[in-house]
Amino acid sequence: MADVQALSLSREDRLRTVARKAFWRRFRLAFWQVGLVGLAVAIWEIGTRIPFLSKNFNVFDPFFVSRPSAIILRLYDWTFGAKAGFLWPHLEATLIATLIGLVLSVSTGFVVGLLFSQKRELAIVLNPFIVALNSLPRIAFVPLITMIFGLGLASKVVTAWFIVFFLVFFNTFKGGMAIEKELIEFCRTLGANERQITRSVRIPNALGWTFTALPNAVSFSLIGVVIAEFVGSTTGMGYLIITSLATLNSADMFAALTVLSLVGVVLVSLFKLLERRLMRWSPEFREQG
Repeated sequence: MADVQALSLSREDRLRTVARKAFWRRFRLAFWQVGLVGLAVAIWEIGTRIPFLSKNFNVFDPFFVSRPSAIILRLYDWTFGAKAGFLWPHLEATLIATLIGLVLSVSTGFVVGLLFSQKRELAIVLNPFIVALNSLPRIAFVPLITMIFGLGLASKVVTAWFIVFFLVFFNTFKGGMAIEKELIEFCRTLGANERQITRSVRIPNALGWTFTALPNAVSFSLIGVVIAEFVGSTTGMGYLIITSLATLNSADMFAALTVLSLVGVVLVSLFKLLERRLMRWSPEFREQG
């Protein structure tokens, strides 16, 4: 009995030690990240306040790059100050279009990529057309998309889908093609049908490749929506950026860019959590435990 208790205590001690090490590892990582951001902001603020630098280098000219202090004040005005509530409708419009476009592009890219990985002949026949379409500068199609779908939500969603779809499609297709034929044959010898093989082998393997593309998919979906808002929109973060450019208001522009960068970080972090939950069986997350 005493030996069992000793083993239990030693196991608990090991778990506490592992948890303590993980905490300090995360703390050091956060410390360096915050430190680098703080250093960059300090250089930016100080550089714009030194006359020699601001007059001789455009990168420190507050007319072009504003100042961190001015950007913080502008964000405060948009959220709690004189223009309280001004930011939220624009942020909401961009977020809704980004998430809808992301969900549609990831789901359709995954399904089509998985289908093509199983239908090799179809993939070979359509490969030149897919490559040709993927080689086109998709940003150049934004005015055409806006003409077809109007200035509202639909054009933003279609732009995001058009930019992200091929990214997810090619990753999923590669993931489906990377499955060893011997594994498929082994499953068949055990009596598994095609539906069971797809559910238990093809989809989990392709998911790993798809999640690899998700951080870029989030960023490109957000970029696609913002660019669509450049072309023709009366709401959204892209609208704020393009109007601040027209009025040469660098504080507004960098305030909007700061919000977009924070949104991108939050969205990528959420998808990382989703990946950890759905892919907890993979060696990467088992090792992180």
